[in-house]
Amino acid sequence: MTFQKSNLIHATVSIFISLWMYYDSMNKDFGLLIPFLFGVVLLSLNNGIMLDNIQQRNAALGVTLLLLVFIVYMIFDFARHDDVELTAWFGVMACTSFLSIVVFLWAKMKKSY
Repeated sequence: MTFQKSNLIHATVSIFISLWMYYDSMNKDFGLLIPFLFGVVLLSLNNGIMLDNIQQRNAALGVTLLLLVFIVYMIFDFARHDDVELTAWFGVMACTSFLSIVVFLWAKMKKSY
């Protein structure tokens, strides 16, 4: 798997799950749409990643790391309030974020040889 594909998967999962969580929630909280905004930014960087633009690859990695920090914070916050459904949705986004970071590091190691 390339970093471009993993970034595309991560962006689409972030967009669709955050929209689903916002639509499904009783209290329409803006915090549920923050992964949507990060997903749109990652999706806009995806074309540059496909063309092997180093700056856009590094920007996508930075955005993914910021999103992972936010998602982990939200997981702990919703777990503290015993909201299992939102904790699970943010867990899925954390898994795709972690996968994207691992693929980026794996591709970087592979190019260094």
